[in-house]
Amino acid sequence: MSKINILFKDEIFAQDLEQQIIQSKIDAEVCLGEPDSQTTLLLTDKDNTHLSQIIQHYKELPIVLFSDKKDASDYADLVIEKPFKLATFLTGLKENKLLPKVRRKECLVFKEYSLYPVKKEIFSATTQKTTKLTEKEIDIIKYLYQAAPIISSKEDLLEKVWGYSSDATTHTVETHIYRLRQKVEKDSNTQLIITENNGYRLNI
Repeated sequence: MSKINILFKDEIFAQDLEQQIIQSKIDAEVCLGEPDSQTTLLLTDKDNTHLSQIIQHYKELPIVLFSDKKDASDYADLVIEKPFKLATFLTGLKENKLLPKVRRKECLVFKEYSLYPVKKEIFSATTQKTTKLTEKEIDIIKYLYQAAPIISSKEDLLEKVWGYSSDATTHTVETHIYRLRQKVEKDSNTQLIITENNGYRLNI
């Protein structure tokens, strides 16, 4: 049986979340407090300093961070922005669809490139150069990596990467991908992202 640890600054919120998970009849032991060697998932709102200490002891532990900011951690596999929809969260947890296919701490390797999400860097074996990326650029590459070899439309990227935010348009997608390609491909003979059928796919 899997074990979920809930570690929050607000103990009342932690207890309420614990009860909601138990009532949802999710097949897991639910505990409050710091994780241990039996923990298979950590739900928390702790800061990067605390999470870095946890990762030192439990490197492979999946972490879901609840935060007021979407991009708030280098250590969490998933950041849930507050306020959040409890029903959606519980459904994802129950159906094992909460965590992304690509772990935030993993290195993604394709063609000549190695992507390091935590460091926000991409390395080219051809040029031996490391390029710094923004969080959004990392999200674009990770999404295209998961979708490969399927072509992702601009609308797909708007929904999955931008969450259809009011300030995002298809022009926003085009601009970000153009800048990303300019940064990474300028000294390389290998395309990072290929434009095809009015959409995009990662060159894998």
